[in-house]
Parts: sequence; C-alpha cells; structure tokens
Amino acid sequence: MLHIATPAVADVLGRARFLARMRAALLDVLPPAIAPHMQVAAYEAYVLRLHVDNAAWATRLRYMDAALKQALAQRMRLQIDRIDTKVRPGIGPVTAAPARPRYVSPTARAHLEQSARYIEDRDLADALNRLAAAGRDTPD
Repeated sequence: MLHIATPAVADVLGRARFLARMRAALLDVLPPAIAPHMQVAAYEAYVLRLHVDNAAWATRLRYMDAALKQALAQRMRLQIDRIDTKVRPGIGPVTAAPARPRYVSPTARAHLEQSARYIEDRDLADALNRLAAAGRDTPD
C-alpha cells in the first residue's frame, strides 16, 4: 500500500531502497561478519555516512576507506569524496533479555490448568500448562 502513497512517502521509500542498494554493494566487499553491525545512514554531497555498533568495526571500515569508495564507484557509479564512520551502540544484533520467571498465584495456576483440560487444541493446552508451571510461587 505504501507504494501508492503520497509523493513524500514515495521519496522516502526510494531513498531507503537506494541506501539498501548501497549497503548491499558495500557488503559485497566487506567481511560477512560486519553485516549485522553496519548501517548506511546517509549519502549527501558526495559524503557517505556509515553507522556501526562498536569501535572495532569503525576502525576496520576506516582502513578499508579506499576499497569502499572504489566498490561504490564501480558497482553504483557513485562518487564518494569522504566516508564518515560513526559508532552508534545499539544498532547491532538485538539480544533478548534473559527470561525471568514471573509470579503466578496459586489461583491463576489452577485456572490455567483447568482451562487447558477443556481446550481441544493440544498446542494451546500445552502452552497453558507450561505457563502455569513456569511461574514463581512468590512475587519478587
């Protein structure tokens, strides 16, 4: 539905696709391990801005500056005068917080277990039983 939206939205989508193509061209010459740690943030006035999630990747990208400029020139016919690499923690892979058992009162456990007995969908019934068994006996 967004592809038929207003011209302003179409411009944003076009810009996002352009940055995604730039990222793909860069990933062709970069080590595969950097993919979840790097984003192409902007390209304006012949300056490419990259965001990475730690200083180690920023340093590696700075060492590869000439190779990255050449890759974009060859693959996308872009002139890059400068590459700014910024460290932006939090853009890398999202790691889930460790699971914490939650408090489930004895009454709630009984209701969950009783509901599970009358549900025909076995997957749902098993999930309710796991939920009843997983809760702590006392609140934090």
